[in-house]
Amino acid sequence: MNLERRQQLEREWHESADKDRDDNSLITGVYGSGLFEESEAYLLGALGDVRDLEVLDYGCGSGGGSWELAKRGALVTGFDLSHRRLAEAQARFAPGYGPAAHYLLSAAETLPFPDGCFDAVYGKQILHHLQLEPAILEIHRVLRPGGRAAFLEPLIHNPLLEGYRRRTAHLRSPTETALSMDDLQRIGTHFRRWTHKEFCLFAVLPALGEALTGKQAPWRRLRRQLQGFDRRSIDAFPALGRYAWETVIVLDL
Repeated sequence: MNLERRQQLEREWHESADKDRDDNSLITGVYGSGLFEESEAYLLGALGDVRDLEVLDYGCGSGGGSWELAKRGALVTGFDLSHRRLAEAQARFAPGYGPAAHYLLSAAETLPFPDGCFDAVYGKQILHHLQLEPAILEIHRVLRPGGRAAFLEPLIHNPLLEGYRRRTAHLRSPTETALSMDDLQRIGTHFRRWTHKEFCLFAVLPALGEALTGKQAPWRRLRRQLQGFDRRSIDAFPALGRYAWETVIVLDL
């Protein structure tokens, strides 16, 4: 599939079918369980002190990441290929209320920015929607020397999670594919230094339990316990990380 066709399919899906994902009780239940709070905090923390830095929210979606970055004092520019998502993002930043951000419509693989214009690039659940090679080259191009990019992405190696994704394919865009460890390696080779850290291994189970039953107790307590177990397990046996739900990849130029 060529890049133009891929971008067309992504745009059409996010303008229409993506609403079904927003309304799906299982999806909203899992995301509302707190399962991803740890990885999202790590993602933001990986960028360090962003005060007065030019930060690109790469594939900003509805602007949640932009809001967190702007609250920390970043000068935020965001883009997305969906008019609907950009409207949601812009609505977070009413004139005269709280922090500010600048948004524009763009595809991720062909950015309308000059070389070396951002101190940092932030992305959440975006790279696995893209044609990786041109996207990574664009990230590299718009970063200033010494800049950092950080991305939170799903991993492909857990057969149970892949089974879940196949069963909910109607809630996913037609081009998205979770990343492999080989993908991370390919991304990392474009940068001076790179690291990755995995999250959500066994802790996925109580989050699903909460979403399916609609009850928080005792699922949240068990989820917090298993998150601690996940951290210790992956630290002790790094090879387990490939079976986690998510990874945060940090790239230094």
